[in-house]
Amino acid sequence: MKFSGSLSEAEKEKASYEIVGVPFDGNAFKKGAREGPRAVRKASQRLETFLWHEKLELSDLLYYDRGDLDLSGFGGFGEFGGFGEFGGFGGLVSLEGLEGLDLRKKKVFIGGDHSVSFPLVKHFFERGEVERVVVLDAHTDFRDSYKSNKFSNACVVRRVAELVGLERVVEIGVRSSSEEEYALLKDNDKLRIYDAGTLRREGGRAGEGEGGRSERGRSERGGREEATYLSIDIDVLDPSVAPGVENPEPCGFSLERLISVVRGVIKSEGVRVVAADVVEVNPRQDNPNGITSLNAARLVFEILAGYWERDSRY
Repeated sequence: MKFSGSLSEAEKEKASYEIVGVPFDGNAFKKGAREGPRAVRKASQRLETFLWHEKLELSDLLYYDRGDLDLSGFGGFGEFGGFGEFGGFGGLVSLEGLEGLDLRKKKVFIGGDHSVSFPLVKHFFERGEVERVVVLDAHTDFRDSYKSNKFSNACVVRRVAELVGLERVVEIGVRSSSEEEYALLKDNDKLRIYDAGTLRREGGRAGEGEGGRSERGRSERGGREEATYLSIDIDVLDPSVAPGVENPEPCGFSLERLISVVRGVIKSEGVRVVAADVVEVNPRQDNPNGITSLNAARLVFEILAGYWERDSRY
């Protein structure tokens, strides 16, 4: 099953944007996120491809669902099964199957647990395609190790920050961490965190234009746009609208607020989002209506619309 509105196999060369599934949950405590790509695709069939508020027919945007990365050659999935190159116990370092992707076409990846974001960022970063990473997440995911696994989904932002540099990572929507993570980050003046409490107090469009708002930032870039990877852990949403996650955290975003932030980041001055992921959808934890998968599918639609809106301006 392909994502609703996708071009057919025969038409795929026309695509400007691509959707790719990454069905992996080997670094998660609760299993089930590997089923996320299939569930989100299925949920997309329940949605109209016409966005009312944009007056935009999504199928006109020319996007192609490439299916899932082929993981069949990596021994299947046990409790800590996985694929690609590993660093330590269960540590996912790289993804097979990415070499064939055309990086000129903007991507939306569907996970999978959040640990898949590190090898995805790594792939783009090592090829000079990504300079900055924006993460929307209920948790800091900044542990150095979790259950002896340095590449757990609880450590993904720390691994990304070590790769691209602390000053090139932004977290939005955080409302939970360990005490150790908080102690490490509270006085940090490089990694920027827009926590959920601050966003509630400031209201309005706080955090939506992240990426290049300041005169200093524009000056440092010399007017150019920074290639950005956008990672969205679906648990940034409130559990009332996204119960199907591994670690639900109360007092989260509404879907409307998340869409506003995502679209704001994509159209932000000085930012060029080249790839995004939507991760941690766990159908085994979802309610009978599959509301988490449905909201994730809508989010993929909004990312594609954001790409098109941005590209249409240039």
